[in-house]
Amino acid sequence: MVIIQEILGYFLIGIIGMAILAVCYLPIYFILRKRIPLSRQIAYFLLGVCVLVICAATFLGWIVACVLDGRSVLAAERSLNLIPFQFITETWAMGARKQITQTIANVVMFLPLGSVFPAVFKKARMFWKTAAYMMLFSFFIEFVQYFIGRSADIDDLMLNTLGGMLGFLVFYVFSKIFKDKKFWKKFNGMSL
Repeated sequence: MVIIQEILGYFLIGIIGMAILAVCYLPIYFILRKRIPLSRQIAYFLLGVCVLVICAATFLGWIVACVLDGRSVLAAERSLNLIPFQFITETWAMGARKQITQTIANVVMFLPLGSVFPAVFKKARMFWKTAAYMMLFSFFIEFVQYFIGRSADIDDLMLNTLGGMLGFLVFYVFSKIFKDKKFWKKFNGMSL
């Protein structure tokens, strides 16, 4: 039950972030409303929200905290795990509950991105392409985390990629269910 509460806490932070970004996006909507349909702008907006929420959760918050505290952003101490599936076999200092929460959060965090990414980019509407993009984005995050003193972990890369792949499957199912619906075609940028 506590694990679900922690994940819902992350979800709530994402909702608050999305509301703030929506207010900031309103001027852009009014500028583009005659050229880009609202449903397509929603797809772009959701992609931006997903990327910003993931970056904020993984490294932007850390960077801001370092700057505010007057610490160096580039850390001398680094943690790197290149042994796959270590999250299953090793108990971390954070405790089992936090470890389970982090594992689930790494999957769930990329699920929306994996769903929205192929809707925005037509070239990514193949499973393996979306999986490759999710893996590259996750690699970017782990790379940045390594240099700012957070842990870089192959398990996080795998779990994030899995989340993106599951997100693609959600996109695929929605594409099959709503393929003839006008709103879905506009959302995906398909000509009517």
